[in-house]
Amino acid sequence: MSREKLEVQLLNLLQKVYFDNIDNSKADEAVEAMHPEVRWVHNQVWEHDGHKSEARDILEGKESVRDFLRKRVIEMQKEGIVHKVNSVSSNGELGAFQADVIGPDKTKRPFFGLVKIKEGKIFYYRVLPKE
Repeated sequence: MSREKLEVQLLNLLQKVYFDNIDNSKADEAVEAMHPEVRWVHNQVWEHDGHKSEARDILEGKESVRDFLRKRVIEMQKEGIVHKVNSVSSNGELGAFQADVIGPDKTKRPFFGLVKIKEGKIFYYRVLPKE
């Protein structure tokens, strides 16, 4: 498969399956982007409700991510934030992306992510704020 097609697939997996569903409070649908054995590592990008960017959440397995997101999507709805993936790069197994969390006043907080793909799903997910 061409690099361009791989990147379109990764963009779809990240934006449409994962982030768009998170932004619409659909945690169960969002985790469909994840492999059952995903390792999910996340530093908070948009600080809210006591969640600070220096704190790191590390989860193992799709069900752990689902449980986490079911609680967190409610908080994100209160904050009024959305996620927008701006660019992706992938070789089919490894990928990187740059995205923004956008607030209700259109303030953007950029972040970066690294992913590993296995069986067409995200097997490793790592997100870091730009600063």
